Amino acid sequence: MMRSISVLAGREFVAQLRSGTLILVGVVAPVLLAVLFGFALGGGDSTEPSRVGVVDLDGGEFASSMQDEVLASEELTDIITLEEVGTVSEAQGAVDSGELGSAIVFTEGFTQTVRAGEGGVVEVLESASNPVAATVATSVVDQMSALVQARTLSVRAATAAGVPESEVQVFVEANGADGPSLSLVDAAMADGAVDMSVFYASGIAALFAFLVVGTAARSILAERRIGVLARVQASPVPGWALVLSKAIVGFGAALLSMCSTWIASVLIFGESWGDPPAVFLLFAAHCLAATALTMLVASGARTDAQADGYVLVLSFAFGFLGGSLIPIFQLPEALQILSRFTPNGWTANGLGSLVVSGGGVDSILLPVAVLLAIAAVAALAAGLRFRKGLLR
Repeated sequence: MMRSISVLAGREFVAQLRSGTLILVGVVAPVLLAVLFGFALGGGDSTEPSRVGVVDLDGGEFASSMQDEVLASEELTDIITLEEVGTVSEAQGAVDSGELGSAIVFTEGFTQTVRAGEGGVVEVLESASNPVAATVATSVVDQMSALVQARTLSVRAATAAGVPESEVQVFVEANGADGPSLSLVDAAMADGAVDMSVFYASGIAALFAFLVVGTAARSILAERRIGVLARVQASPVPGWALVLSKAIVGFGAALLSMCSTWIASVLIFGESWGDPPAVFLLFAAHCLAATALTMLVASGARTDAQADGYVLVLSFAFGFLGGSLIPIFQLPEALQILSRFTPNGWTANGLGSLVVSGGGVDSILLPVAVLLAIAAVAALAAGLRFRKGLLR
């Protein structure tokens, strides 16, 4: 059976190559659009300094020195302004109302745990309506974590050397153990700008994944019309093998399309999309979801032309709601909620985590899990519909 599926998939792949569909729709079109949008609308999107609240529940010297570090950084001067807030609830209210873009919380006992060589906890309150400020705050906290780690190690060394507790902080700072200076050079918000070429290229890649799979789904209906499906069903090969082979080719073509757009964007604009293995895993999960959903939609079509229409509606609806065409935070609140039900939205969420935080596979486990769940449910539904309709 696997041999039959391989033969059918190979035949479909060669047919798409010969017709030029795979190259045109899967590679040329998305790469060209990504480049055009990148040059026209990409580049640094300058922002006003982000208002970030600071809730100092600790009140100790280490929390204070962290804030001084931010204020003393020349690079952060035009990017962030710190505003003191009394309580976490007040900060959360200001963030929710838009008065503050985000807030940094130094938890109680921060200085004590750092002084004891046990590290410290810094939290970030984010606003969905102002992701730029949240990005800045998260990036600054990531840098603070490096500082905390460096100082924690220095405190341990000072304590082991017999330095009195009252002199530990002076000893640490006097010996240059402040750790790396606060910087956003490797962050998405470097120089207070967001390079939108990554946003447009990734959005186009996610959108075209559906369109590419649509060409494979369409061919199922076309082959039924010209009698190929009937001949397959009359042979020892079951009809579902043909559908599965189309889905395999659609998935592979969609993944090729997304990777082509990704590579072209990185080479042309020089902007990283994050950890490569994590990006590839996220794309693979998105393509699985796109394949299953496209096949589900195609299973309800009566003609290949009708399948084209269904796929176009599905692609652009998910593209619009999922942030592939317009940033999610610019959508009305109701549509932002709907984005959580789209593969594009979860893919954009995962890619945002990779670009902003510089994390790896562990930072995208939730988006990947959701995408795989969508793929599983849609694939099951598509299989049942094909069995009752096209393959009966």
